[in-house]
Amino acid sequence: MVEFEAQTAEQKRLQIWGEVTDPSVVGKSGPTKGDIATVAQILTESMRTPFDDQWEVMPKGRTKVIHAQGVHCAFNLSVSSESPFTGILAAGNQAGIIRMGSAGPAGSAGSSGTIFPGLGIKFLRSGVRSADFVALRTTGPGGAWNFFDSVFANHVAPPSALVKLGKFQQASGCIDMVGLSDVCSYTQAGAKVEKPVFPFNILFEPTGKANFSNVKKTDAELLHELSSIKAGTDIFNVYTYASPKAEKAGEKVLLGKLSTTSPCYQSLFGDEHLFFRHQRMEEDFALMPDWIDEMKELGDPVCVATVGPVSKWQCTK
Repeated sequence: MVEFEAQTAEQKRLQIWGEVTDPSVVGKSGPTKGDIATVAQILTESMRTPFDDQWEVMPKGRTKVIHAQGVHCAFNLSVSSESPFTGILAAGNQAGIIRMGSAGPAGSAGSSGTIFPGLGIKFLRSGVRSADFVALRTTGPGGAWNFFDSVFANHVAPPSALVKLGKFQQASGCIDMVGLSDVCSYTQAGAKVEKPVFPFNILFEPTGKANFSNVKKTDAELLHELSSIKAGTDIFNVYTYASPKAEKAGEKVLLGKLSTTSPCYQSLFGDEHLFFRHQRMEEDFALMPDWIDEMKELGDPVCVATVGPVSKWQCTK
């Protein structure tokens, strides 16, 4: 991995994309898990791994508990010249890989009888690990069968049953959010930002250019729909809330546009190996401690806003 990370962002992106699109894995998907098998795996695996794995791939023996199947596209994020943020979210064009799929099998109880759409976002960076984060449909599980029916965000309340299990609390005290400070800490060229400026929340609003029927469908039909998205499609308009205070006030600001730069593929490599790291919100709160008081105004019932320490949720050996 040290040799891999030392490469340029483009070298790494091409290598990973070559694995995703290899003819031996394209058009194939990993197996889905039923509700009982999903709960059993959640209960017996550490929730810290999604936050602490530093690689671009899953650790040996680890499989995806949720989001077991997805479709993968190369994309460009065109960021507005007015962006106040640094690193990947600074003004300009940033190349990435997006993975789209449902958290659970179509029609499962875990998806409340429909689908629970989610996104994995990866930006490769020269000389350092990738900038990754995840987003979910803000309306949660249930609702429309159209994958692009609603807005996606990196702050989404988990189903109450998972909150009660207490598993997510193994990894963070703020279980309904993932951070963005790492995304803004390095440029795609690998230049370190001394004082990262990052948003509190990022939102992906469907443009309507990719839009599917709101009818019941199988997993295979959902993957086929997502695979039909063509290169050059403007999928999302991307917005941000700069802070909890801004979100409370509804001060949403346009960041840019996410467009595909390749066809979209089902991929066995993507399903079984490609990894998207989650960042603890504690890391964001540590850099922006003013947000902790502002969080009180949001009235979030499952996010305990603190600066950590992050070591509280990490393995010691």
